[in-house]
Amino acid sequence: MNYLAGQWKAEQEAQKKDGNVLSYKVLGVEGHTPGEFNLMLMTEYKNLASMEANEDKADAVAQRVVGNDEKQMQGYKDRLEIREVMGNRLAREIILEPKGR
Repeated sequence: MNYLAGQWKAEQEAQKKDGNVLSYKVLGVEGHTPGEFNLMLMTEYKNLASMEANEDKADAVAQRVVGNDEKQMQGYKDRLEIREVMGNRLAREIILEPKGR
């Protein structure tokens, strides 16, 4: 949680300020079976195209806020000692339009 409240949040705020992301959230999740995740980190983008188009800009922000690739990789290794990454998922918001009669 210290990492999330510190370095992760700082990077997300910088990404938001630079227009690479719209918002971000940390969700605590109640696991129902062994092996389920208990935290979900969400990052909202304008759309898939802007997420892909801004990858280089987002990497530059991470380099500025977190550090070079070596420092970032060391951070990943350090955090793997205390947690397990369960995976990544891409989700898209579905906006329901009212049905006319």
